[in-house]
Amino acid sequence: MVLLLFYCGREFSAILQPGPELGKILKTSAIYALLTTGVSWGLIGALQHRARGKLAGPRAPAQPRRWRLAVMDCLAALGTVALGVIVGRHEWPVLNLIDTRLLIDLMVFLIGVELVEVSLAGVWKDRGAWAIPGLVIAGSALGGMAAALWTGDSPRAGLAIAGGFGWVTLSSLLVSGSLGETYGAIAMASDMFRELLAITALYLFGARSRSRSIGICGATALDATLPLIRAQCGPEAVPLALLSGLVLTLASPVLIVMCLRLGA
Repeated sequence: MVLLLFYCGREFSAILQPGPELGKILKTSAIYALLTTGVSWGLIGALQHRARGKLAGPRAPAQPRRWRLAVMDCLAALGTVALGVIVGRHEWPVLNLIDTRLLIDLMVFLIGVELVEVSLAGVWKDRGAWAIPGLVIAGSALGGMAAALWTGDSPRAGLAIAGGFGWVTLSSLLVSGSLGETYGAIAMASDMFRELLAITALYLFGARSRSRSIGICGATALDATLPLIRAQCGPEAVPLALLSGLVLTLASPVLIVMCLRLGA
């Protein structure tokens, strides 16, 4: 997991290259990430409250020591990402010996091996589980519209950027092809920030707010954040992560293309 966080930061460093647009890109993408993540978190929380915690599972009483450990783990994880950002600004050929995609695939494969005896049938029949990615889509759209109003972007751009659900490479390619390289960089940075927010939430709230923490992982719940979901939310949360991640992965390209065609 440490290696994965390190390489996540290393990839993020590619966005942080000095340039006249860097400040605007970081500010705008942070607004999109905070609003899309925050609204999605709130919608899932509202559904949980209405369902009296049915989706969240049993809630353990607050434990100050556990919170301290969670905060320390979170800071260590973010520090690892920051180290990756710093190292990524320099060319170290030895780091290219490990392929990030291969590392993620290996970790997901190992999780799959452990899930051989786990039934996934229950989650596919659970309407509450299907509601999680649906609320993330709705929350991202609302957050994207609010961010567009805040930054002065068009609704078309706001919805397209919000539709990435953390899928960094896809969103940047589709958005830059229609709206230009600056918006492509904003989409990429926004999805990277969303992934960092998801990682933070998993460390701090994963054990007590599983559905919300998994939901805001977006499409990455299917791969990049799946090992962390298993570690912080427990193996029993993996089926929900797979369902939510799969739905959002399939929905992302369709929604981005549809939004980019609005008013085009």
